[in-house]
Amino acid sequence: MSADPSAGSATAVAGRDPAPLFEAHDLVKHFRMRRSLVKAVDGVSIAIPRGRTVGLVGESGSGKSTVARLALRLLDPTAGRISFDGVDLLAASRRDVRALRRRMQIVFQDPFGALNPRMRVADAVGEPLAVHRMARGRERTDRVVELLERVGLGARDLHKYAHQFSGGQAQRIGIARALATGPELIVCDEAVSALDVSVQAQVLNLLKRLQAELGLSYLFIAHDLNVVRYMSDEVCVMRLGEIVERGDGDALFADPQHPYTKALVGAVRNLPGRRPTGTEQT
Repeated sequence: MSADPSAGSATAVAGRDPAPLFEAHDLVKHFRMRRSLVKAVDGVSIAIPRGRTVGLVGESGSGKSTVARLALRLLDPTAGRISFDGVDLLAASRRDVRALRRRMQIVFQDPFGALNPRMRVADAVGEPLAVHRMARGRERTDRVVELLERVGLGARDLHKYAHQFSGGQAQRIGIARALATGPELIVCDEAVSALDVSVQAQVLNLLKRLQAELGLSYLFIAHDLNVVRYMSDEVCVMRLGEIVERGDGDALFADPQHPYTKALVGAVRNLPGRRPTGTEQT
């Protein structure tokens, strides 16, 4: 565990695996405003091994979601390097980036905002298959049913609309959609923060099961340290665009070094226990 961002570089993190699936080196993203420069991300480095989870935790405005968008090339960095499976994403052609996006997907915070309210579930989950020309007709429908069953729904839900589901069920649909192209990396950007605690537990357990079954890698972003600790093999604490501390979740929780991490841990310890558990269907 390190409270020094330079000591916790991507090179050090990658030492566990000579070829991580995803790497970001010294990512910088500045937004120029009228009279100021906002440093949303300032020198962030992470490496995500195959089948593992790296968590980013920090308060609102810390830069977590900007890192998510940089990772998926939804934003271009001001500086830094990003690679996926050894391919430099910043040097890759548009065609290559499009092909790689089949292998990188995202689950958003608001499942209802992420799903087109005018689309039936069959079309919403099947849309990535159509966009990437991976399946059509009956084959696409069969694939959508398979995806829905994998997340705890089924064929009975094909012709429903998003508003007919609970928040937890809608997020399951979002996860099914993210799985459609057979990705290797899924970015979970506050994927459970809009859900009730009991529902959070079910969605987190689903994500863990899918990781075990499919060998997925996650970049897991949240403001709740308890949730990130539960999900992650490595936790990175962000503050004001920088990673101020990183380490194994349990070790970091037991012995935080940076004052900001200590404050986060102290806040969690002063709340009733919320470590996600449970088996109830949502």
